[in-house]
Amino acid sequence: MMAAEPKVETLVISVDPSAGETNLPWAGTVDHHQQMDLVMEVLVDIEPTSNVWVPELAKSWEMSPDATEWTFQLEEGIQWHNGWGEFTADDVFHSVAMNQRDDAILAYATDWRQIDLDASTKVSDHEVVLKLKNPNPDYLFYIAPSGGGLMMSKAHYDSGGDAAYEEDMIGTGPYRYTGREFGVNVNFERLDDHWRRGGIDGLPPPSFEKVDLRWIREVASRNAGLIAEEIHLTELTRDLADAAVADHGMKIIQSNFPGNQLNGIFQGLHPAEVGNFDPPFQDPSLPYTDVRVREAINRALDRETIKNTLFSGRVTTSPQIGYYSNLPGWDPRWLDDFEENYGYDPERARELLAEAGYPDGFEVRGILMNIFGFPESVDLVQTMQVQLREVGIDLKLEEWEFSNYFAAWTGKDPDSFGLWVGSPSYKTVFAQLSLFNRSSGAIHLYETQVLDDLFDKLSKSADLNERDQIQREMGNILYDEYAYMPFFYIFIEFVANPNIIDNWEFPGSDGANYGHFDLITACLTEDPCYGD
Repeated sequence: MMAAEPKVETLVISVDPSAGETNLPWAGTVDHHQQMDLVMEVLVDIEPTSNVWVPELAKSWEMSPDATEWTFQLEEGIQWHNGWGEFTADDVFHSVAMNQRDDAILAYATDWRQIDLDASTKVSDHEVVLKLKNPNPDYLFYIAPSGGGLMMSKAHYDSGGDAAYEEDMIGTGPYRYTGREFGVNVNFERLDDHWRRGGIDGLPPPSFEKVDLRWIREVASRNAGLIAEEIHLTELTRDLADAAVADHGMKIIQSNFPGNQLNGIFQGLHPAEVGNFDPPFQDPSLPYTDVRVREAINRALDRETIKNTLFSGRVTTSPQIGYYSNLPGWDPRWLDDFEENYGYDPERARELLAEAGYPDGFEVRGILMNIFGFPESVDLVQTMQVQLREVGIDLKLEEWEFSNYFAAWTGKDPDSFGLWVGSPSYKTVFAQLSLFNRSSGAIHLYETQVLDDLFDKLSKSADLNERDQIQREMGNILYDEYAYMPFFYIFIEFVANPNIIDNWEFPGSDGANYGHFDLITACLTEDPCYGD
């Protein structure tokens, strides 16, 4: 039998708060946008079942032949929450300016600054032309949620600046923000007359009247809350997820596409100053500035064991970070030769360390922290510690809060130098290279003079074939120089109470790793909704 209504008024979602708590879209990595997902909309969305760009606040767009101008036709009559007026071109320019702020720590702030606001044009209240300083055929990535493209109300900001935004989150989305308790939760309430989710010409209204997004750092606590039915949807490690399914009748909901690439990072392989590669890396004393050491570390990692234990086999090999076989720049040799070049071989690892002058190994810092969207982060670093010890490398673990580490990392603080594991979300190849592999970017991973020169050439090209070639050349450098410790492509998994939740279609490529919370549908049958 069908239930007349959802079985709960308030949907309770619990996630790790490591991405940071704030109402300011520019005041964190894009990961923190999950707390704004229900309230704020974008010009261009990501369709969750096809992973392609689709209209949202912009009903259409056009790129100029030289890829330096993007023209957007805006929806008309869209109202900001709480009486802040109509969404117009002025709000688009305001939102760009907020992401360009000098104090913006949005991961893609550098790329948002590629929009030349002085040269951009307001054609009318509902048509804008954004002029880029350099051509970029991939710029829709930034306009969409993947790149942090949340639209913000100019009228609301003009009423009180940052303080107005901190007090109240205003958007055009299907839910209204109703408040937060820092360290505890954020609350939202459905708007039944929403322009896109009102059920007249578009999608039906979201299932749940209210949403309670709770911050719980410890995965064991989230698991306990789920089993006690105090939480309806949460992220767990794969072993706990499997136990929740087998022992408590829960179910796993997975992103429609791979959402993350897990990779180990050699932090500190960048210059101290933008463009100054003398010395090549900020701290020449780091053992892993030697490519032989980086190869040795890769050879010491037993990826197959990690795959089958920490991830229950539900991952696939990712031979190159930031690249995908369906995107420009891919080279099939990376996967074909991965076992030959990166395969588990502790004996060869010891030989390489001896060749590099470390026959007895060395000690190096290991960064241990919870990472939003990646519940196995601590377990994986601890596993690396055990495996590296077998070849003589002593990984000394230090516990960090992600927000503190992010500040140290972006500030090139030597205290952040060491080995850690990241989970960058699905990106266009250009966005990945721009974010991590040029010395003038906001976030620094592996940067060299050759990569800087190639990225400069890439950023000035509108020719798709040339961009494909340059991106592949940069990828080959990263692969051959063992710039990272690549692990896996991974789908994002949530565990749901099937008595409360029927389904959730989300692509996994939202900048916050997951979004489209308004598409979570309620179970309307007396029996649990396990799907087909």
